[in-house]
Amino acid sequence: VTKYKLGYDPVEVDPEDMVRYARDRPVHMATYSVSDAVATYYLYEKYVHLFIFSLCTIIPMGPEDVLRKGSGTLCETLLMVEAYQKSIICPNKQIDPLTKFHNGHLLESETYIGGKVECLETGVYRSDINYDFDLKPSAFQHLIDNIDRDLTFAIEVESGGDRNTITNYDTIRCEIVEQLELLRDRPIRNEKPYIYHLDVGAMYPNIILTNRLQPSAIVNDTTCAACDFNQESQNCKRKMDWVWRGDYTPASKTDYLRQKEQLMRETIDGVPFREIDAIEQATLIAQRVKQYAKNAYNKIKITTE
Repeated sequence: VTKYKLGYDPVEVDPEDMVRYARDRPVHMATYSVSDAVATYYLYEKYVHLFIFSLCTIIPMGPEDVLRKGSGTLCETLLMVEAYQKSIICPNKQIDPLTKFHNGHLLESETYIGGKVECLETGVYRSDINYDFDLKPSAFQHLIDNIDRDLTFAIEVESGGDRNTITNYDTIRCEIVEQLELLRDRPIRNEKPYIYHLDVGAMYPNIILTNRLQPSAIVNDTTCAACDFNQESQNCKRKMDWVWRGDYTPASKTDYLRQKEQLMRETIDGVPFREIDAIEQATLIAQRVKQYAKNAYNKIKITTE
């Protein structure tokens, strides 16, 4: 990346050679380490720093908050800024209670499972190592059937050209179809890939944001009956199967009350527990209950759906 984007060619060391070079060629490894740090700094200065500055310009947060907050929080904050500037009333943000229980157990966290995301393979593909691929012939046949449409889109829409002015269109088309047919006819392959890295870690949150699928927005038939837009023509009803998933401590509510009562008689950093902020109280109680569960039940949490 640095070579093509910045014109800087850092020292390269294959992962297989790092241990051997560290033992036999420490100076070379030191040079590699410094070169890698310089490349990272150059990338940060040219791309990351300006990006953070731009985010802080449109979102009223400091650089650290902009980097630590998730995409949902950043989008929400940006919407609030736009709403404030245009005098639009926004509903209050949903605030969960400090302490929640599930079947008599202190609940640590809860979430909802909706859409699923599948990836080919997590991690890094190496272009110098063969991989086993199991391709889908019908997908390549679909590409072959729509080759003219796709090429026309690439030429006229993406490149802004005119398909009629391409003199070797038929030749290039035949070459592409021939390669697709080879892939279709032999779907089981063992080859060196062109894919270097595949990351779908942020795909699921983006799906939720794009389709407005927050669980707090789920309504029932009673809510829809009282809605002014409850008509057949409205496309606002999205039926989805949501599954609740929660992490809770194995300690019972009796154990929770016992630990809470014990903390009530203690002082934290010279301050009586009763005088501590409610949020900090809930955090300290949860920590004490977790430690008790570890000692008494040999586990700190149970996950259920």
